[in-house]
Amino acid sequence: MNHAHEALRTLLGTVPLAELSNDQQRTTFEALRQRLVSVADLETELRSLYKVRNFSDFATTLLWIANRTEKEGGFQVDPGDTYLVLSSFRAAMGGVVPPSALQAPAPDAGDPFAAFGVGGTEQSTLEEHPSSLEGFFPETPSNQQEPPGTPTVSGDEKEFSALLEQFVEAMQSGEDARITLLERVVAVCSLVGTGEFADDYKEYCRYLSEFLSYISENQYLDDVRVMNILSNVSSPVSQWANTAPTERQGVLEEGIAPLRDFKSLFE
Repeated sequence: MNHAHEALRTLLGTVPLAELSNDQQRTTFEALRQRLVSVADLETELRSLYKVRNFSDFATTLLWIANRTEKEGGFQVDPGDTYLVLSSFRAAMGGVVPPSALQAPAPDAGDPFAAFGVGGTEQSTLEEHPSSLEGFFPETPSNQQEPPGTPTVSGDEKEFSALLEQFVEAMQSGEDARITLLERVVAVCSLVGTGEFADDYKEYCRYLSEFLSYISENQYLDDVRVMNILSNVSSPVSQWANTAPTERQGVLEEGIAPLRDFKSLFE
């Protein structure tokens, strides 16, 4: 797991701690990051993390990225990966994004740890399964309800079009939900980029992900230039998604062009 270990070391170092909601979350993430990048047996540590209540999606996300890195033999930081990690961690710590809202594809549907030859991942509470991770997490009341589920992230073009429209509306109105929606849009873009989708759709998502990551990291969410770009790039997606596949050629270019050159507006 040398490639995977180095990938997680790099990836966890890119997560913007400022976007976590409080000091407890930041302290917990940093302690967990240091643990994961220094531990000798990463797969066993991920298995232990998977068994901690509410952390299964976070552990599975890390596993998916690690497994993908092992298969590809290399790793490049993807903004979509960063947001998947950030969002699943916030959910595990009681954030606004339910774990089911950001599900990374598991290497094996029956046992997500089968790719590493590690079985038996039945979930338990931290108290029921003491491990080397004990003390990293705040205690969860036994009667705490799990957050309600929301649709899982998928690359379906019509679902993506609807999600993007919802995000643009939230940005225009300044709703708090825009952060969560931004993370979901970036997560979809990440999945599209690694999936079997049309080239123009993948290109659009790659540029959109770069744009959203840029405005989030540089705190441009309320900038009028961002609003103008979003207004110009969202309509082509709706048109493309509702056009027959044989007639889609060139439709997304109107949305790709502003995204390709967006940095020139902020320099």
